Amino acid sequence: MDNAVRFGARIKEADTLRYTPAGIPVLGLVLEHESWQLEAGEPYLARFEMQAKIIGEQAKIWQNKVGSMVEVAGFLAAYSQKYRRPILHIQTIDENKG
Repeated sequence: MDNAVRFGARIKEADTLRYTPAGIPVLGLVLEHESWQLEAGEPYLARFEMQAKIIGEQAKIWQNKVGSMVEVAGFLAAYSQKYRRPILHIQTIDENKG
């Protein structure tokens, strides 16, 4: 099965940078998306917020970039074993300057 997600968004919120017991940086984000899509041939305004996280050195770079427009790609997984709602694990993130 494939599990790949890619979309443009604005970084709405960034948590405080934290570290795993192994010393790996982790940053939680809230991403906000809005776009017009076609559904059954009709325009549809798609809006959502999604929780995401970045693990590794990229987390340090993005901790102070709230408000930035970005293109993200990654995969969805359960937030935790207890909370099964999805969170986006960001594998690539690029600032959209245009």
